[in-house]
Amino acid sequence: MSEEWIKVAAPATISNLGPGFDVFGMALKDPYDVVYARRTDGGVKVVSIEGPGSEGLPLDPLRNSAAIAAEEVLRRSDADFGMDIKIVKGIRPCSGIGSSGASAAGGAFAANIIAGGVLSDTELVLCAAHAEEVTSGGLHADNVAPSLLGGFAVIRSYMPLEVVRIEPPDHLGIVVAMPDVIVGTKEARQVLPSEVSVKDLVFHVGNASCLVNAMMTGDLDLLGRSVKDAIFEPARAHLIPHLKEAKDAARSHGAKASFLGGSGPCVISFFNKETMDGSSIAEAVKSVFLSNDIGCESWITSPGEGCREV
Repeated sequence: MSEEWIKVAAPATISNLGPGFDVFGMALKDPYDVVYARRTDGGVKVVSIEGPGSEGLPLDPLRNSAAIAAEEVLRRSDADFGMDIKIVKGIRPCSGIGSSGASAAGGAFAANIIAGGVLSDTELVLCAAHAEEVTSGGLHADNVAPSLLGGFAVIRSYMPLEVVRIEPPDHLGIVVAMPDVIVGTKEARQVLPSEVSVKDLVFHVGNASCLVNAMMTGDLDLLGRSVKDAIFEPARAHLIPHLKEAKDAARSHGAKASFLGGSGPCVISFFNKETMDGSSIAEAVKSVFLSNDIGCESWITSPGEGCREV
């Protein structure tokens, strides 16, 4: 038995967001992955993968994040059927904007549609987070939660999972600059400290609290002051050449904040859409990398909605 293909768009995401390591995440309007799926007699299979970096991604359903998430959805739904999956990557793997998370979210979302939509949003996030744990070596939902739900997501708790969704400000603009540098999620997690000082803990709590307030009130100046990280970005900075110069260039051209996206190498910059279009920020960050013989691609985008059938 097989049925017609359904098509799901699964957005890229910014995770960590300054002081919110493994807690804060936000969906982007673009780029995004597209996951095609159809019901079959049995087993989850990845039929094909296309797009940037697809040649390095596994067709093996036991190692592919979309397939792992879909299999978990079918298991929780007590489904007696399988799925074929086709993935068109719009998000390069090892980008820092949730490439594997988008595929996992898209796989989970598509599987839930095929299974009749029996799982809750929280269950879907758990299924996609399970895929992230298998593929990256650590349980984290700060990519898959916003990719599924859209907007700005706060992971209040992992055990049990509780996600709070906040609608970001309409005037928040985002520049994503992706240099031609590869940073694997597993590698980036291995360099993190196992303990933090009370001073750094207090610093993060204060900034994280104000960042949430800024998202809710639309205070972009406060948002810019609150995207601070004293622990995780400094530990990863050596993995991304010229990171400091890129962030300085963004701020000197009007960015409210500039920081490392996820585990890198993407450099994320926030700006006010009411006063500028972000193009000067994008060009300034790109020029830092290009002048050092490192290719760089960029997007000027905004917060986006979650997974959707298209």
